[in-house]
Amino acid sequence: MRGFTLIELLVSVAIFTIVMVVALGALLAIAEADRKAQTLKTITNNLGSAVESMSRSIRTGSNYRCGSSSGVDCPSPGATSLYFRPIGGGEWAYRWNSNTLNPHCQNALGCIQRSQDGGANWADITAPEVVVLNPITAGSGPGLTFYLFGSTQGCPGDCVQPKVTILLRGYVKVTEALNSKFDLQTTITQRIYDQ
Repeated sequence: MRGFTLIELLVSVAIFTIVMVVALGALLAIAEADRKAQTLKTITNNLGSAVESMSRSIRTGSNYRCGSSSGVDCPSPGATSLYFRPIGGGEWAYRWNSNTLNPHCQNALGCIQRSQDGGANWADITAPEVVVLNPITAGSGPGLTFYLFGSTQGCPGDCVQPKVTILLRGYVKVTEALNSKFDLQTTITQRIYDQ
């Protein structure tokens, strides 16, 4: 009965080692892809939560205005900020900002911020990995732009129920080399009938 030679054993161990290294590489690549997918999902959920929060508070608000204007619609080209009165009173606002304009924004390239005191203090509502493009330099579309229609209250001057359309463009930074672009649009109609 003949056994294995030393050469056959060395070749077998070498082939087994190569197969294991390839399998380990594939396993590590799958684990990395899963980590990136989970990161993207978490950040996308943050963006969805921010937009939903904006929509809910705007829908139940009143006395809408764009930026520093008072009671004036902002059709094309839109505005980068929206002020309104929430149900409990006071004044809330949402805006686009970057830390080049305001050092309190976590993202150098742009984020969405909310103020619950009429614009005196602002807080980011999007994660630092969510980049909302500058509305002026967003290329073929807005970064964060509000379009307001029907802001004047009561007939006969204005018989249109207030409506806000939000356009949002940017990307999610999953890694330094991997970005996932997004383009969102939502239209919100005031829930309170003011006619």
